[in-house]
Amino acid sequence: MSAPHSHVVSVDGLRLHVASFGGPAGSPPLLLMHGGMAHGGWWGPLVRELGDAVRAFALDRRGHGRSEWASVDRYGWLRDLDDAERVAAELDPGPWLLVGHSQGALLSAHLALRGRIPLRGLVLLDAPFQPRAPELRRAGRGFRRMPQLRYPSLEIAMRRFQPYPTPHRVPDTTLQEIARQSFKPTEDGGFVSCFHWKRFQADDGPKHPLADFPSDVARIDVPTLVVRGEESTILSAEQHAAFLDALPDGRGIEIAGTTHSLHVERPAALAREIERFAGML
Repeated sequence: MSAPHSHVVSVDGLRLHVASFGGPAGSPPLLLMHGGMAHGGWWGPLVRELGDAVRAFALDRRGHGRSEWASVDRYGWLRDLDDAERVAAELDPGPWLLVGHSQGALLSAHLALRGRIPLRGLVLLDAPFQPRAPELRRAGRGFRRMPQLRYPSLEIAMRRFQPYPTPHRVPDTTLQEIARQSFKPTEDGGFVSCFHWKRFQADDGPKHPLADFPSDVARIDVPTLVVRGEESTILSAEQHAAFLDALPDGRGIEIAGTTHSLHVERPAALAREIERFAGML
């Protein structure tokens, strides 16, 4: 993979940033969907391990990374789905391989259910099978109560940076690489997270889009690889098995020695599994 170059797609009056990593002309396109509070830079370690069998693109969802922030009423699940569909249509006619982590994996699954992006397959990384479980809802309430923190310097911001949840097994050099891309300067000389905390205030309507996720999974009609971090506290071994049982065409693996952040903990091992799966499609 070559070094990424920036591509900007305008959607709904917002500039959305996409990192394009290149690849041989005519090779299948791969769209990387980061998790909540993250950004496309989290995919760097994995993309460096992927061969030239795909052309990889990493989207910064609105309010994340280098994409623009918006008002609260312009955030939400359906807008994220619309954004991804618009970006995919502008970048390549497909069919696409979608790779999503955590919340990005849940979005990828919903994109498959909507059927508006031509797909070859899905790779879902440590996505909770029951995303409305009480413990995950408690964590969400905790994040909603937190303010948009400001740091006096980038160095201090980077020292405070930690993946969620802890503990994790992200190497220090990788952690610093991601942290450096996770903050942006403010007008008064400080630094804030590139994630817009007001996204937590978005209203997704009276029924949460993920309320029926375990049963919705049975309608996914493309080959799907569900990957679990062996030590994950987000996707248990039992839920991993239930996820695979629900999928019409599901395959599952665990990456040994990894937690929820498996894509930055053992990117080479994950890359080999993705390449193997892509070669079967």
